[in-house]
Amino acid sequence: MSLLFFALLLPLLLGAAFLLGRYLRHRYSDGLELSPVTRQHLELYRGGQLPEAEIEAAKRCFREWLEHGEVERVESSLRAGTEFVVRVRALAEIGTEEACRILEKQLTRRLSNDQLEQAWYWIDLASSLRMLNRDESLPLLFGCVLATDEFPLVHYFAAETVCFSSFGSYVAEPQTLQGHLALQLLHRALEGLRFGVPPHVIVEGRLGDLIESLWDHRPDQVDPLVVRILVEVRRLLRRVPHLESTFADEAFEQEAFELQIARWRSLEELFTEYLHDAGPELAERLPAMQEEEQREALLALNDLRFDAAKALLPLLDNSRFAHQDLAVQVLRWSKDAAVAVTLRNWVHRRISQARRGMRRLRGWPPRKSSVPEGLPYQAILYALRGHPSVETEQFLLNASHDWDPTYRAAAVSSLGWWEPMARAEVLLHLQEARFDPSPEVRHAARAALARLGERQALQWFRQALLSDNKQRVLEAIQAVAVEEITLLWPDLDQLTESEDNDIAYCAREALELLREELDFAARR
Repeated sequence: MSLLFFALLLPLLLGAAFLLGRYLRHRYSDGLELSPVTRQHLELYRGGQLPEAEIEAAKRCFREWLEHGEVERVESSLRAGTEFVVRVRALAEIGTEEACRILEKQLTRRLSNDQLEQAWYWIDLASSLRMLNRDESLPLLFGCVLATDEFPLVHYFAAETVCFSSFGSYVAEPQTLQGHLALQLLHRALEGLRFGVPPHVIVEGRLGDLIESLWDHRPDQVDPLVVRILVEVRRLLRRVPHLESTFADEAFEQEAFELQIARWRSLEELFTEYLHDAGPELAERLPAMQEEEQREALLALNDLRFDAAKALLPLLDNSRFAHQDLAVQVLRWSKDAAVAVTLRNWVHRRISQARRGMRRLRGWPPRKSSVPEGLPYQAILYALRGHPSVETEQFLLNASHDWDPTYRAAAVSSLGWWEPMARAEVLLHLQEARFDPSPEVRHAARAALARLGERQALQWFRQALLSDNKQRVLEAIQAVAVEEITLLWPDLDQLTESEDNDIAYCAREALELLREELDFAARR
């Protein structure tokens, strides 16, 4: 496996990346155990080694079988389980054309119904094929994200894939299917650089050259994926000092990194102009787009935080519109007063908040949604945090008594984003929510109180940030960033000087996220 592969998840396993930790918490809350394959890979990335004796034994068997034309026997031995990575490594070290074809064939198989376990298998294969410079494998790797690029560890799978030497040839053809899939993976790799993917990917994948090539071959019309990629590039340019610190002891790598970043900087003004015009054009074209393109456009509009209410409100009246949740998320950024009225009325037509608030509070959500199909209630509750008013505040307070913790937590989490109109009532509700049977609601209440400056809540987060338990510190840093508790900025700033590189990294990223939110608020 490549050195990059071994480096990729170290910060993640120590807690510096947000995504896997969030996934694992959901696994635990669902009462599910991690599979042996996941535990195996966690051990590998904590510094463990694959057993060389087993690799050599597998190589001897495979060579003998391949010499006798027993390809199916080799393939049948590549079963799901902890031996998979050993046998993949053995085939990679054999490195013959037949061995490569066998590895490629595994990319078309679904080895596990466990999403996390399947992601490990794909990463094992991607790493081995890249080690073999097997550029012919790229279309098969693209096939892994053909249905969706939303699966555990997709950022790390993407980081392996973009480092293939011929990846750029697909980026230069963004209007083809494979070019489109390449852009999806490029976006995920860039996004991953904010989630623990090491900046060595910028050098190994020559991401400066890739972005330059994409810019030169961009479609005539504004493309949603190009928008999302350029948004990430601009975000990463603000993080260059943090990324560059990784190369402090590697002069050659640092020079190569700076060369790639220089490619981005030379085009930054052009990117800014493109993104400035992108929002209006995407919003105007949105109603005429096909379903999948609409989804991508909504994701791009959300990244841009563009006020697309004029285009979205009519679409929400169309029962055949497939992306209600996404559209509602985008409406958070609107300044149109009609948005909050429309969203609140939508809920009132479908459910009774008062009736739902009369039932006994549950600690865990039901297996099936408790609201009518076609009502994106949770998304609405989140979106309303961007629409302060007396009516919205009361709506959220009513929803904070919902028997279903899914919606109760969403409502509580949307309080405290503005100075309350009925401060005493809001604080009373939040204090009550501190003792809620749902841990998600309790966390949301504590964060809302901290945003409003309540001393006890702020002290709770401060104690977590100063804990001797590293995992607790990292989770607290994440919470402060996600919940936008700006009053704890000085505390985060101190952690950027931590002797623990992962804590320092996480604190720096949290500060960047808070800074982005403050910049956006100032522009509004």
